[in-house]
Amino acid sequence: MSSPSICISIPEAVAGAGQFVHNYQTLIAGLVAIAAAYITARPVWHQLERMSVQTNTMFRDFLLDRLQAQNRFRGWLWKRLEPFRNDVSQRMYEMREDEGRLNVHWVFDRAQVTRDLVSTLEQFRSERRDTQQISAALDEVIASLTALEKALHTIHRPASTDQSGEDYAYSDEKWAEIGREAEAADGALDGLVGQFKAAMDRLDKAIQRELGHLRDRLRKTDDALLAEQG
Repeated sequence: MSSPSICISIPEAVAGAGQFVHNYQTLIAGLVAIAAAYITARPVWHQLERMSVQTNTMFRDFLLDRLQAQNRFRGWLWKRLEPFRNDVSQRMYEMREDEGRLNVHWVFDRAQVTRDLVSTLEQFRSERRDTQQISAALDEVIASLTALEKALHTIHRPASTDQSGEDYAYSDEKWAEIGREAEAADGALDGLVGQFKAAMDRLDKAIQRELGHLRDRLRKTDDALLAEQG
């Protein structure tokens, strides 16, 4: 006995398909919308990927320039400040050990050098855009050098001034006061040099922290670029 054959007419098939579409029209519409969105968005995603690569490349160039600039800044500072610091500390010790006092000619020369350093640093600071920590530390270095310069001039003042004469006419009391100020400045000089050294150390640490931060961001940017290009 043969099995009965199943015959579906074209009208019945069409009706069945229509019923299927009717039952699942929301799902079908959603799938169509997703497909259309993917086709439409694909070029946009490619464009965004290219923009991301370009942005990270530009940011990497910025970070590298900043890193190199900070390294140059640190080298520039220490080329000028480190010899000055070593000279002041060593010569002060030697003169007091050998002569029992500071040489007034050396004091005057160091005062002039200190003034030049302050002027250079002030101009350099006005032309830079540093982090708050570096700017604050640089301000401390400038302030310590300014105080040091003032003390050196005070120490040298009795040697460069006449109590009486064509340009000066100091009373005994005033002349004694000038002498006392010079002695006080001499006594405070070691402390002022110490403050300058401490300010230099704080500035170096601030710059080193910034260099570390820049290197870390540069490394992360390189990783992002490799991921985008891979």
